[in-house]
Amino acid sequence: MTVKELCVIAIIGAIEFVVFTSFSFILYLECITFTVLIFSVVFPIKIAVSGAVVFDLLNIVLIQGITPWSLCYLGIYPVYSWIFSTWKQPLPKKLWLLAFVCAFFSFLTGQLLQLPFLLFSKTLTILYLILGLKTSLIQGALSAMICLFLYHPTKKALCAIERKLDL
Repeated sequence: MTVKELCVIAIIGAIEFVVFTSFSFILYLECITFTVLIFSVVFPIKIAVSGAVVFDLLNIVLIQGITPWSLCYLGIYPVYSWIFSTWKQPLPKKLWLLAFVCAFFSFLTGQLLQLPFLLFSKTLTILYLILGLKTSLIQGALSAMICLFLYHPTKKALCAIERKLDL
């Protein structure tokens, strides 16, 4: 990797960290899935996935520490970034499909983050999965709306940056 790529990875990770942390204080509003999606659609796969890893490491070191939930983030967002990057050709052509994918993965994040409760009890995990459905559904719907409204202007700005960087 070049120094330019490493700098872009660091900036992507920092932006994702700021987005995640800033919106974590607002109930139901989760913008990190959209942020990971937009970076994955615009930038090359190794940069997008590496940026997600940097974000997760920043989150572990600066905010959450090593917990089952922070390790879930370390597994979830790089995988999401890889999935979005591999789907980058068919997705951007249809905004409604992109919004649905963003909503689905935002919903899925809420559900996957209940799995560490398996360390305590299977019954507790099932209870948290059921109780978390409402929150995850609202979170997914808001992520779809964010994607519908912000996808084109954000992509336009990021594509201009990516062209100037010549990655």
